[in-house]
Amino acid sequence: MNLTHRLAGVAERLVPANPELFVALLREIAKGRSVSPAALAAVLDRPVEEVAATLEKNQGTEYDVSGNIVGYGLTLRETPHAFTIDGQRRFVWCALDALLFPVLIGETARVSSRCAASGAPVSLTVAPTEIRNVVPADAVVSLVLPQATTTDVRQSFCCHVHFFASAIVAREWVAKHQQGVEIVSVQEAFDLSQELGRHMQQTT
Repeated sequence: MNLTHRLAGVAERLVPANPELFVALLREIAKGRSVSPAALAAVLDRPVEEVAATLEKNQGTEYDVSGNIVGYGLTLRETPHAFTIDGQRRFVWCALDALLFPVLIGETARVSSRCAASGAPVSLTVAPTEIRNVVPADAVVSLVLPQATTTDVRQSFCCHVHFFASAIVAREWVAKHQQGVEIVSVQEAFDLSQELGRHMQQTT
């Protein structure tokens, strides 16, 4: 299977069952504060019971002690991938999140991460329609084909999707640690994010 078809398969499997809820949740967390299920339900104009039930099905949803949502892909809790909007630092679960979320929330983000193999810094600016200032310039992203049906995208996908300083370093790491991984350029991963974003926005 060629790369284009593999990326299309990744995009198809990553579209959430409730994209409208997912995008609304991202936009609320992007404001830099937790959001209650009731507040999210009000944004969506849906019953709070329906929204709460949907969130509970997603095993990766992060909550604070008060039951407010603090993360799902985009999070207020620290991860290896810092995601800064208008000077305010948030975090994301994986490299593809860093490339996708500016598309969905319509904001430009400065992304600061590290090579999963060497620990070397990897940084870039991600706008809704382009990426800029990728350092190092030959940085790459690892991708896997997610399970067809999963309620925990963080464990089945995000935990395997990293930035690497170069394709050489990435392939050496994959050979030692994991099979079934595709190494793509940051631009190719961003193109996938664009396609995934279009799929989600068409259904919201």
